[in-house]
Amino acid sequence: MKKILAIDDNEINLVLLNQIIKLYYSDFTYLQATSGKEGIEMVLKEKPEIILLDILMPEMNGYEVCTYLKNNSQTRHIPILMISALGQNPMERTKGLNAGADAFISKPFSQDELRAQIDVVLRIKKAEDLLRKRNESLEVLIKDQTTKYMQSEERFLQISEHALEFYWELDSNGIFTYVSPVIEKILRVNPEDIIGEESYISLFQLKPVKVEKSVLEESFQNKSSFKDIEIELKVKNQDKKWLSVSGFPIFDKNDKYFGFRGVCYDDTKRKQAEIALKKSLVQIKNYQKKLKNLNTEITLVEEKERRRIAENLHDSLGQTLSLAFIKLSSIVNEEFTPHVEKTITEISDLLNKAISESRTLTYDLSPPILYELGLIPAFKWKLEELEEKHGLQTLLIGEDHKIGIRKEFNIFLYRIVAELLNNVIKHSQADLVEMEVKKEKKYYYISVRDNGIGFKQQTNKKSYLNGGFGLLSITERLDSIKGRLEIKSVLGKGTKATVIIPTSEG
Repeated sequence: MKKILAIDDNEINLVLLNQIIKLYYSDFTYLQATSGKEGIEMVLKEKPEIILLDILMPEMNGYEVCTYLKNNSQTRHIPILMISALGQNPMERTKGLNAGADAFISKPFSQDELRAQIDVVLRIKKAEDLLRKRNESLEVLIKDQTTKYMQSEERFLQISEHALEFYWELDSNGIFTYVSPVIEKILRVNPEDIIGEESYISLFQLKPVKVEKSVLEESFQNKSSFKDIEIELKVKNQDKKWLSVSGFPIFDKNDKYFGFRGVCYDDTKRKQAEIALKKSLVQIKNYQKKLKNLNTEITLVEEKERRRIAENLHDSLGQTLSLAFIKLSSIVNEEFTPHVEKTITEISDLLNKAISESRTLTYDLSPPILYELGLIPAFKWKLEELEEKHGLQTLLIGEDHKIGIRKEFNIFLYRIVAELLNNVIKHSQADLVEMEVKKEKKYYYISVRDNGIGFKQQTNKKSYLNGGFGLLSITERLDSIKGRLEIKSVLGKGTKATVIIPTSEG
């Protein structure tokens, strides 16, 4: 089981690192030490894949721990990622790297930054381990020309047959002089048909004639090392194959170049999973788009039904109540007993109240003024209603403007503004509300500003949009008309919410 060791005297930091490792590196076992001495003992015992090392520790600091581990032949190959609040100081970073650290990250760090640093260090270690293993094997091949050489070669072949990578060697002309047998399992080609016959250009299916050369081609031509370069191959009678290629140039004692050595790792399963994931994400996005379109249609149908009910209330119940009130009013001047007159007056008051409530219900369901006169008059009516019901002072700026969006989306914009005004009533404790409508370039700007208590905004600009169903409904409706909401607020100085929609929706 692969292991990651964190050395830090701060328990909180260790807990945080533990959570990050569990989240992103579930196939690793997390180990921790709270002092430099304990950390060294654990490294010698557990041999972790990577060490996350703090600098500021009592008794033995991170530089001393790093120096000790890099001077020890058993642990010098283990990469060390230093994590410290001193990382902003170039001198401290240089001191850490001189002590042998492979990378350096400053506190406080983001999870993405830490993860990227760990991935890079692990990737480099993996390639170095493979190349070191191959180097050691090749040194044995060069030194031992006897039975011992044959036995080592046999053991190596037995191991490589069960691996997902094949090793290779090129001469100075780019022709293969060695390919491990695993290539037959991965690419279905016979090593004997490659050795001494085929070049890296044909096997790796490169195109040196093209203007822009790949990193792999440049590395071969410039005689420079390369690590984890991905290549895509077309294999006979198979689907595509993806290989991760690493290699380095070989020079003799006189620094004369005589070839390349390297390793190819079969990365096909991971790549296929990545492609499948991308397809799934595309499908999910398409599904989300369909859901949003469906939600828009449902909302439009709901608004149509609201309008139908409102019209029925107005034309049927409203007219009936009004007629009853008129007929009752026609007998008010006739002489009745005091008891009957009192009853008639009470019934008249009740009918008048019912007429008022039915009118309010009609406007709440679907304001007729919106469909008869348009958005701006509807906004003006809404502000007047606020003044009447809640005693607020209101002001409409830009009432001469016309908002030319599609008619079926007018109700969306009206509901959005009504929700913003409702939030002012519920939360702001304001006595003044200003609404402004303006057009600039390709956008309409509709802002609602109050002089209330305001609130402290979150660092994340989108965090306030997840606060409640009201704001959620606003963002959903704005998605339908390709708009967005911006909110600015200062404690004690009020809040300004601005709805921004493109004029192209007209």
